[in-house]
Amino acid sequence: MKVYVINKDGRQLMPCRPAKARKLLRDGKAKSVKRLPFTIQLKWDCEENIQKITVGIDKGSHTTGYCAIANGEILMSGYINHRTDVKKKMQGRAANRRQRRARLWYRKARFDNRSAAKRAFRLPVSIKTNVEEVIRTINKLPLPIKVVIIEDVQIDIAKLNDAKLNGKYYQQSNRLHENLRLATLIRDHFTCQCCKAKQTPLEAHHIHYRRNGGSETIKNLITVCSTCHDGIHDGTITLKKKGVDGFKDQIAQRTMQGKNYLYSELNKKYKVSKVYGYETSAFRKEQGLPKDHDADALAVALYRTGEVIPFHKDHFYNINFRATQTRRQYHVQPKKGKGRVKYQVNQRVGKFSKGDIVLVKEKFLKQINSIYSNGRLAFRRIPGEPFSSTPSNCRLLERQSSLVFSSI
Repeated sequence: MKVYVINKDGRQLMPCRPAKARKLLRDGKAKSVKRLPFTIQLKWDCEENIQKITVGIDKGSHTTGYCAIANGEILMSGYINHRTDVKKKMQGRAANRRQRRARLWYRKARFDNRSAAKRAFRLPVSIKTNVEEVIRTINKLPLPIKVVIIEDVQIDIAKLNDAKLNGKYYQQSNRLHENLRLATLIRDHFTCQCCKAKQTPLEAHHIHYRRNGGSETIKNLITVCSTCHDGIHDGTITLKKKGVDGFKDQIAQRTMQGKNYLYSELNKKYKVSKVYGYETSAFRKEQGLPKDHDADALAVALYRTGEVIPFHKDHFYNINFRATQTRRQYHVQPKKGKGRVKYQVNQRVGKFSKGDIVLVKEKFLKQINSIYSNGRLAFRRIPGEPFSSTPSNCRLLERQSSLVFSSI
């Protein structure tokens, strides 16, 4: 276990062991400032002797893996679970505005007044939210981060037609370049082109064999499953395809639109570098790491140095995002006899707000999900634990936050 430490002025320091943290808290030299991950703050200005901490980022659309390493060990790792409701909320807002506009037909048309939508280099809100969640997470980690390494696109387009094995991990002459193999699988949507099977081990097969002069290019490769691959070489299956084109458009669709924005924002505070997905994929397989987001992030952080660090989940934290405010005032549908019903009536009762972490009856650790009209605090329903309580039976531990850590 690691206890994370911040200085008196709020700067992150290197983590310490629980025994040292207990001594500092017992002697009154530090105070607890965060429950999860457990973080203490020193009450004096400590000298900032910090080591180089590198964070590897395995960027994904729904889940992003992160792993912070230093001194040959993993200091923190986990998942960033991105919000997936942004697009739906934007569509709902647009529909409400459209309906309201229809009711105000007598007003002058204002459909072309959205200056933000016409601004140059504007990112869609859903993509910008996804990228900014990664930026916020890196900034909020209780570690003095110096270097951030991000996994770029899965394949290196410049090497598709020049697959010379010049890297230290590709010295075997009988091995297909990982860059080409993965590019072929992506182009064919991870589907066998003979039997259309999915969710099965797949191979990149040379249409024109190399021993007969076939080239190492993507146009001479096709995706087949292991069964069909054996059948082709045994002569029981005849391959009719001669080649596949149109790969450039597929690559463009796979490229993350917000990557440039992510790099530019992180470069303002950290030293940022990139590695290709096919590079870390081969390195992860060589090191025997599992196929997981945090393991991929560890491979990203270690690829440049080639260092070997034991993989574990001892300091693993899931990160979720909770909306803390809204401009919405009313529910969409009115209620019979009540008309328009206000949205989020009970935001606060006494000193408690929605999202606060409380200790119920000095026993159960809970997060306030909602507040009933009778004043009771409501929690997530778990068998054997209270799902609501009066404020008098609750003790406030931590105020609500839009970035929520949870351990496994």
